[in-house]
This record gives sequence, C-alpha cells and structure tokens, in this order.
Amino acid sequence: MQGLNLLAAALPNVKVLWYITRATGIVSLMLMGIIILLGLATATKLTPKGFGKLVGPDLHRRLSITTLAFLGVHIASAILDPFVVVGFTSSVVPFVAKYRPLWVGLGTVSFDLLIVVIATSVIRHKFNHGIWKKIHYLSWAIISLALFHALGTGSDTQVKVVEIVYVALIFALGIAGTFRSLREYGFSFAQKITAGAGLFAVPLLLLVWATQGPLRVGWAKAANSFSFFPNIKLASTGSSVSTSTTVTAPTGSFTLPVSGTVTGSLIESQTSSGLAIFTMRGSVAGTPDKVAVQLNGSVQEGSLVLESSSAFLGTSTVPNLYTGTVSQASGATLVLSLTGPNGTVTAQMNVTVSGTSFTGTFSAPVTGG
Repeated sequence: MQGLNLLAAALPNVKVLWYITRATGIVSLMLMGIIILLGLATATKLTPKGFGKLVGPDLHRRLSITTLAFLGVHIASAILDPFVVVGFTSSVVPFVAKYRPLWVGLGTVSFDLLIVVIATSVIRHKFNHGIWKKIHYLSWAIISLALFHALGTGSDTQVKVVEIVYVALIFALGIAGTFRSLREYGFSFAQKITAGAGLFAVPLLLLVWATQGPLRVGWAKAANSFSFFPNIKLASTGSSVSTSTTVTAPTGSFTLPVSGTVTGSLIESQTSSGLAIFTMRGSVAGTPDKVAVQLNGSVQEGSLVLESSSAFLGTSTVPNLYTGTVSQASGATLVLSLTGPNGTVTAQMNVTVSGTSFTGTFSAPVTGG
C-alpha cells in the first residue's frame, strides 16, 4: 500500500486516476464479453474453417491474462483515487466500500469469481472435466455482475459510445447464452429451453432496468444524495442566497487524527430559484476541533441531491486550516475531501438532525476499505 500511496502523490492531476479507472473498467468489460463469446464459439465448434487455431484456447487464455492486467489497473487506480474512497479491502471484500457500496460490491463479487474461474483453469488438469465445466459457467454470472457494477456506478452511462457498448454487449450475451444452452448436448430438451430462457432473461432484465435507471439522465448525480431530513420543507426566501464556498470557517491548530462525537447547529435556506442550502457548524467532543459544511442542491423525494458544497476543518484560532468539498453523500453519511498542512485528508461525518441542531460522529482521516 505504501507504493500505491507514493504513486498517487506522484501524479500531477488526481483526476487522471478517475479517468484511468473508468477507461480500464470499460475495456475490461469489453474484453470479458469477447472472452465469453470466443469460449462459446470454441465450445460449440462455430469457429470458421481455418480460424480454429487463431480463436482457440490460446487466444482465450491470452485475453484472460490481458483482462486481469486491465482489471488490476482499474482496481489500483480506484484505490488511489481520493474521490471514490474505495480502499484495498473493498477490492476483495464485497459491499464494504464507502463509495456506492452496492455497485462497487457487485464489481468485487464479479472480480472474486473471475479469479476463481481463472485459477481453476490454470490447474484444469487437477479437476474432473465436468466439475471444471460447471465452475466455468460462472463466467455468465461474472459478466452479468460486471454489467450491473458498470451501469450502477453510472459514471459513463450518458456517454453515447459507452451506452452503445453496454447495449450491444447485453444483446450479444443474451443471444449467445440462449444459443449455447440449445447446443448443450448433455441437456434434455426441457433443460435446454429452461437454461436458454434463463440466460436470455438475465440480459433482458438488465436492459429493462438500465433503461429505467442508469441510462436516464441524473442517475449518477442521484447516487450522490444526502437524506438526513425525512420530512424537509423549505420555504423560498424570495431573494437570492449566496451559494459560493463562503461558509464561516473554523480556526485553530490541531493534530490528526480527529475522532469523536460531533454536535452543532443546522441552518436551512433556499434561493429564489429553488436551490436548497444546508449549513452545518459543529464541534468535536473532547477536542477544540470545529467542522463546518455547506450543502447546495435540490431536494428530491426527501433527499438532497448535491450540486455543490464546501467544507472546513480547524479550531477556533486558525482559520481555514483544512478546506475542501463533500466528495460523497449517502444516506446520513458525508465524506469530505480536505486539503491542509498534511496534504489531502479524507474525513467522514455521520449525522442525525433534530430541528435546527445535529449530532453524530466525525473522524479524520478515514482509513481502510
């Protein structure tokens, strides 16, 4: 992990990590789809005459290794990226990531299953062919989970080329899966129909879900929402309210890490254009530390969908010791990305609001998965 941290520090623009993560994820997904389709062509002897050696097991194996390489970069760049706060643990243990835990978790499960399939293929000679074949069927689960992961995170679903890739891959897998089951000689006719219907239904349901969710405008932004207010009602002030990052900053000097119960006040307001503004100012119990957060966005079904934010961490004597923004919001949890004397620090707040006050927990820096 020390080597990864040094690499992250060496990158001139941390956004590069985000672009690398997205690009390698898309390439990995495409490679997995090609591998499955090649495997199907080999298993059903559909390779054109004279192309058997070209698209045979050797190419299948080389593409699998290439996919692992891209996935390695995909995972490493996600771990290094301070925006997503995935962590090493989340790359192997599903559903523990702080960033979109469900969708990242599905990707983790897909990766874990891929390791199982590749590992058993490497030592294939130690397995009965029937057992190895059943394990290899996990490939369909791997690609399905990977698609849910890619669509659910929503980072590139509005990019037309990527959208075409997703839809084409879903259709190809549905048709290929149905065809593969009908060509399975060990199945009875009823089993072939059942398997074919099942393998076609999963991509079909995935496509229907995608059109109703991830492929719609606003999916990615909605995933970054904060809902500590179950029954919020904001009255328009009738006048413009400043939405710039000018929250009164706390002051002071302190030593990290900071951890403890946080309590403070909540101020709600709204601009004439309907932009909701929530300002929280609080103190960490047992320390001189102060934290202030301003959230700007639109209220949708009891949640605030963030459009902009500002955050400060310090004490009562040194202003703007750490400044930054809210990088993630989920439920009643805020993840802050702050920059100060010790470089970039990730902090986390879990809050419960009661009227014009709030209580919760605060920790900085956040470590682990």
